[in-house]
Amino acid sequence: MNSYFEPRFHDHLDEVSPVIWGGEQYSSGQAFKDHAPTDYESNLTTWVQEKQEEARGRVRDMLTDCGCLPRFNRLAERHMQQQILPFVGAGMSKPSGFPMWGAFLKDLAQNDPHVLDQVELAIEEGRFSDAAEIIADEFEENMLAEQIENYFAGKVFTPEGPVRLIPQLFKLGCVTTNFDHVLEKVYEHNEQAFAEVFSGANIINAPREAASGANVLFKIHGTATSRNGRVLTTREYNDAYGNQRTVPGTLNFLISNRSLLFMGCSLATDRTITAMQEIKAMNGAAGLRHYAFLADPGQANRTAKHTELQQAEIHPIWYPVEDHETDHDAWLEDLLFALDGGPL
Repeated sequence: MNSYFEPRFHDHLDEVSPVIWGGEQYSSGQAFKDHAPTDYESNLTTWVQEKQEEARGRVRDMLTDCGCLPRFNRLAERHMQQQILPFVGAGMSKPSGFPMWGAFLKDLAQNDPHVLDQVELAIEEGRFSDAAEIIADEFEENMLAEQIENYFAGKVFTPEGPVRLIPQLFKLGCVTTNFDHVLEKVYEHNEQAFAEVFSGANIINAPREAASGANVLFKIHGTATSRNGRVLTTREYNDAYGNQRTVPGTLNFLISNRSLLFMGCSLATDRTITAMQEIKAMNGAAGLRHYAFLADPGQANRTAKHTELQQAEIHPIWYPVEDHETDHDAWLEDLLFALDGGPL
């Protein structure tokens, strides 16, 4: 955790004791680190521990208010036993400069008002794959593939936000529906590069043992640089989710002995949730419970949303959102930071 919070520690030191030399002000943090590295590391560790306790206090109060504290504690217990597999959605890549799916699809359609109207309507109704299908039909597959690569294939970027905490907590692989390379980069920066990346149609070649013991990335909807097994349009969803050897089959063996933790995912009704519902129906009471960090839809809507997710054996841990630009990242950071410390 120290590397994630070190820039804030420097800011803290600069605020409380800036270094003045020859009339110029210098960074206290860097001076401390350069000239007293042992004391610096000790002070940094103590400061991070204090910040973790503050985060755990905020999370405890918040989860108590929404009735999710026992559920979080059960998640934390399973995490301590290395029985949690993170499922990472587009919201975790947004701080690194990558667009959410709705914004991306609207960008592609913006030069044709007729197509834009259709795309915006589909997005408003939560039919993102239909919106992508409209674009693919109107502008041809080659243009869609080229734009996906333009928007998501870039590797020159700085990972930002709570996604950088994921390698600190989860060292035995990840699942994602994202096309970008954010997870690959944050794991490499943390000196935990994935042993292998399986994407798109190639996930059928993943050895079953990779589901439980190796640091492997499963990009179940494909990657930006290949059309092979890409899942974005309605037809692609039908292909991927109608074949038990690809997405549903992969999900089934991934969750054979570990629970999923969804983060950065809206979990609106879509084919992934439908696949999870089918897996639950198939496995019955023997299936594991899964968890999700989700924006609180409000007290009036919690029961309906929970009932829908429960059919997929996904149990939400709500966090409040008043400011959509800041609250998602702030609470996801606190939740992950608190999870690292175990049950509350």
